[in-house]
Amino acid sequence: MKNKILSLFMIAFVAINIVSCDDDETTPPSNSGPTTYNSGDVSLEFMNIAGTVALDASGATNYVNSAGETFNVELFKYYVSNVKLIKDDGTKYEVPNSYFLIDANDTNSLKVNMANIPGGKYTGIEYLIGVDSTRNVSGSQTGALDPANGMFWSWSTGYIFMKLEGQSSASSNSSYTYHIGGYKWPHSGLRTTSIDFTPSVLVVDGGKREAEIHISTDVLEIFKNPSNISIANGSFIMTPSPSSSNMADNYVDMFKFDHIHNDPL
Repeated sequence: MKNKILSLFMIAFVAINIVSCDDDETTPPSNSGPTTYNSGDVSLEFMNIAGTVALDASGATNYVNSAGETFNVELFKYYVSNVKLIKDDGTKYEVPNSYFLIDANDTNSLKVNMANIPGGKYTGIEYLIGVDSTRNVSGSQTGALDPANGMFWSWSTGYIFMKLEGQSSASSNSSYTYHIGGYKWPHSGLRTTSIDFTPSVLVVDGGKREAEIHISTDVLEIFKNPSNISIANGSFIMTPSPSSSNMADNYVDMFKFDHIHNDPL
């Protein structure tokens, strides 16, 4: 009799555990829902450099380009526009009205803010160096695109996309002037650069996380790759030309990813 009662007890115990296991398997974990992120602001900060050192655009420091020529920098300005942030799924978010003028002699211009970026994870950024053709022919404009900024030729030629000026003993008149721009084929100065954050990831989650991208801009890259540019062979470029196109090809590579600030607020 005792054995029969024990057997019935064991059967009941096993049945209870089977039901319990089945219940566990069919109950989803409480945190299994998708992660949601709030929209927020993203800061984009440019650090102008010359090789491995911070750029001095006051004219007080000499640098050496790929041709072995010594030069200083007294003015360095460039447009960044049509910014697109690349999501972790490969899609792109185009930042509305994103036109920024970066001036090495104006610290306030080095950090720009992009508001109301959709929440989520981003693995890269893409932007134009210069100003798109539509804005080149859109009449008088304000802000970064105001002609008063000194980055405009005429309504037929358009905006200057990059200015680099200074002194160099390699030049016949001891100075150099490079103004690269123009939106018309075949000598347009417009170029697109794309920067990968890997292995870093930018997380946009407004009110919860800081979202700041740091990019370095190396002035030495303007003189090399794919074209080797010598100040002695051409110290003055002021209009769209084959020489300006070569320099535009070079300045695609002057932007490099540095780091991301993505700490909890």
